[in-house]
Amino acid sequence: HEYIPDDTEKGEKLQTLTNVIRDEIKRLNGIIEEFLTFSRNRRLELQNFPIVEALQKIINLFGEEAKSRDIIIKTDWNNNLTTVLMDINKMQQAFLNLFKNAMESISGSGTIAISVEADGMDRVSIKISDTGSGMTPEEMEQIFNLEYTTKEKGLGLGLPLAHEIIHSHGGEIRVKSEPGSGSTFEVLLPVKKPE
Repeated sequence: HEYIPDDTEKGEKLQTLTNVIRDEIKRLNGIIEEFLTFSRNRRLELQNFPIVEALQKIINLFGEEAKSRDIIIKTDWNNNLTTVLMDINKMQQAFLNLFKNAMESISGSGTIAISVEADGMDRVSIKISDTGSGMTPEEMEQIFNLEYTTKEKGLGLGLPLAHEIIHSHGGEIRVKSEPGSGSTFEVLLPVKKPE
């Protein structure tokens, strides 16, 4: 017997897809609203949270897509237990945007590497590197500029929002990139010293 999916199954698949699309639209609207309110309202709901756990959640979100596109995700954080005082939702949004940017820069197969290590006594360094298309020095200067990313590149709010969120946590973000050989975004965040 050949297996022919019946209408209910097709219906269910369509319903699932519809839900995904609806949730995505909701999320995008949320991001836009959040960006507008974020600029006005910088109140952060801070709590200590393990940086690796925050990153792992983002990796889990992209796992399936990465597998289907032949993108390998490598992590290097050797049981790093560093906690950072952060607004979890906002910080995860920042990492999500950086990760999404890395995914989008790769056409075909590739690798995204994420590392976490101490940067001196009072900061932690998170690096997200991709084997994507890379950027020119001119592009690098503009990637956190809202006007440029939304109009010129059609990249949307992702990187400017990540930049804004990281700065509001007293952190900084650096980028190294060359056309054709990928990019590395480094996020430096202050670490709460153990009492």
